[in-house]
Amino acid sequence: MFSLTICIDRLPDMRLSGNGRLHYHEKNKLVQEAKDEAYYITKDALTKCDYWQTPSKARVSYEFYMTDHRVKDMDNAISACKPWLDGIKLAGAIISDNGWQLSIGKADFIFANEKQTRLIIEPLEEK
Repeated sequence: MFSLTICIDRLPDMRLSGNGRLHYHEKNKLVQEAKDEAYYITKDALTKCDYWQTPSKARVSYEFYMTDHRVKDMDNAISACKPWLDGIKLAGAIISDNGWQLSIGKADFIFANEKQTRLIIEPLEEK
């Protein structure tokens, strides 16, 4: 089984999580910046891999590479990735992020030398 990995060289902005408290103008700006960032990274990844065909159903898994061992809230980290997922959808790597066409796989915090987030998209077979 093959997959498409989108690598973003930072962790998600936790102000975009469910617990983030921002004025809507500031939040909308951050959301648009994150969406654009993921769009261009995904478009670049899609031009470099000739095997990817947008699946009708997919699974996304998350890997958060941390430089410290501080305790983080996993569900907030995932929710802060929503604008990135929207950018990935706009780039054409997935059809939709609704619950019928996208499921959540595993999510891990990994200790590393540099901060990074990886979103791994795997096609799922129709049932």
